[in-house]
Amino acid sequence: MSGNALLVGPGWLGAPAATALAHRESTTVFTLSRSGRDAPPGCTAVTGDITRGREDRALLQALPATVAQIVVCVAPSSARGDSYDMYPAAARGVAQLAEALETRAVVYVSSTGIYDRQDGSAVDERTLIMPTNDRVQALMDAELAIMSAATPARAVTVLRAAGLYGPGRDPQRRFAAALTPPDTWCNFSWRDDVIAAIAHVMAMPATGRGALFNCTDNTPVQARDITQALTGRWPEPAVSSSDATQSGAVRSGRSNQRISSEALLQTGFVPRVRDIFEGLRQLGHALPGLETRS
Repeated sequence: MSGNALLVGPGWLGAPAATALAHRESTTVFTLSRSGRDAPPGCTAVTGDITRGREDRALLQALPATVAQIVVCVAPSSARGDSYDMYPAAARGVAQLAEALETRAVVYVSSTGIYDRQDGSAVDERTLIMPTNDRVQALMDAELAIMSAATPARAVTVLRAAGLYGPGRDPQRRFAAALTPPDTWCNFSWRDDVIAAIAHVMAMPATGRGALFNCTDNTPVQARDITQALTGRWPEPAVSSSDATQSGAVRSGRSNQRISSEALLQTGFVPRVRDIFEGLRQLGHALPGLETRS
């Protein structure tokens, strides 16, 4: 799909995603941020507040009259004092822009944290969302807001990513130091695979209802296996994450769940980094315990 494209949130994930969009033939990419940060190579930076939507007149004037694709990679900024309410506010703003700019495809990067399971259970896109805290409620509200922009002429896709990592974001220390309870199920999304998934779903036709996919390597791994692979040693026994939750201990903020991304794979998408062990190797880590992992 050629034409103008807008990347909202050109940060660690969004900036390389914008560059990937710009490499496509006949695509002009604009990146939107509140700070007016420099655009990635091949892109044009615009400054604005996505939460204001069509009310940000200066933003609308800075963009072309039509923008064929919008990709959203936003997150609250602690430096700006954002709350989780930024998620649905940004989604509502994108929905308004999509209508004003006659956008044909929207991809919104969400989080598998929306499932918020703490018992190691398996979840997929059919799993019921049960908000128990402000973050989960905000994630759900944002997804509902962005899905409302779907029409027979506009494809809207939500990609729920998990455990984003890659160049510049290395999870090694957390597991080498056994900072995560060993029985915790962990799920990961290699950054460049998420970027590839954005392009993949962007090409899907509009259904009028929107589409939802988990976007992970589809290989849940327990924390103890990652620690053992990195150090060659099994982690010290610890209170299980499920027991800690049941006893009323303060949660770490991380989920304990097994994410299925089978629905995305069924569309023909194949992640290049198949699991966390391959990703750690790509980040330059030796895995002395991998061969002896039982």
